[in-house]
Amino acid sequence: MSKTILVAGGYGLVGSHIARHLRRIMPDAKLIIAGRNPDKAADIVSELGNADALGLETTDPVAALQSVGKMDALIAALQDPHDKMLTHAINNGIAHLSITRSVLDMSGFVGHVAHANLTAPVVPTAHWQAGILSLAALDLASQFKTVDSIALSALFDMTDPIGPMTVEDAGHFFGKALLVRDGLWTWVDPDAEVTSITIDGETFDARPMSNLDTMSLRSATNAADITFHLGIANSRGTRAGGAASHDMQIIMKGTDANGSAITRTRLVSDPRGQAQLTATGAALAVQRAIGGDGKPAPTATLHMPETILDAADYTARLQSEFGILVQDA
Repeated sequence: MSKTILVAGGYGLVGSHIARHLRRIMPDAKLIIAGRNPDKAADIVSELGNADALGLETTDPVAALQSVGKMDALIAALQDPHDKMLTHAINNGIAHLSITRSVLDMSGFVGHVAHANLTAPVVPTAHWQAGILSLAALDLASQFKTVDSIALSALFDMTDPIGPMTVEDAGHFFGKALLVRDGLWTWVDPDAEVTSITIDGETFDARPMSNLDTMSLRSATNAADITFHLGIANSRGTRAGGAASHDMQIIMKGTDANGSAITRTRLVSDPRGQAQLTATGAALAVQRAIGGDGKPAPTATLHMPETILDAADYTARLQSEFGILVQDA
């Protein structure tokens, strides 16, 4: 049976890429491209086929959402400041995925979901690139018997199609950062924790920041030290004379099956940039959340991407279907 998926913010840069990925991996799905100005959705609706535009105000979205009728998933690719889209999804048995949450606003979200009688999955993807980095890390962790530390990092290129990072963006990213240090959850001042990172031969200063990758990987691996750092530099794509790529790195330390100490380094890079990478993560998560891959849908509860997706299969798909580089040093 075909699925109906609404992408709120679906004519924006990330939202439109989510819709395109969904059309490719779920060719029979009905797509609803929603936003404040439905006229702006005309081009993407025409491109996608089997798609409609919908006017949607996030401050009062209920009437618009009710007009759609039955749908299987609602993707929030824009802010839902009053949780009204989340509430509609919960009340109507619609799977919900959000890419706009941060660690700092997760408490209200979790509280809302915990007190609801869920009949469809809810998947917050406030991870870096909607869960891609965590799942690539968990795939790498399969080479380990125990994982002691995970150092995650990302390189933001100012020429990335998503646009240059503004002072406002930096302030949002680099508030107090939550990391795991010596087995303890620790808040740190990013300006006091600047460190030098090298990704694919490019060295730059980076600051720690909070995201759900740290929480997901702590739960999945029990590593005693987990950090995520973000910095600005020239990406591998730019350095090669092409468009900006989005480059991420995982450095994992622990023991192998024989108990010997090992270190593994993994590069994950999308030559199309950050928006495409985030959209890939979101599309794969929602496909799994509604059983759009032909497998039974997961249980109706709060999930993280890594609790519904198989890390090995996922990492293989990133490379074979989406052209994302996953390379171990």
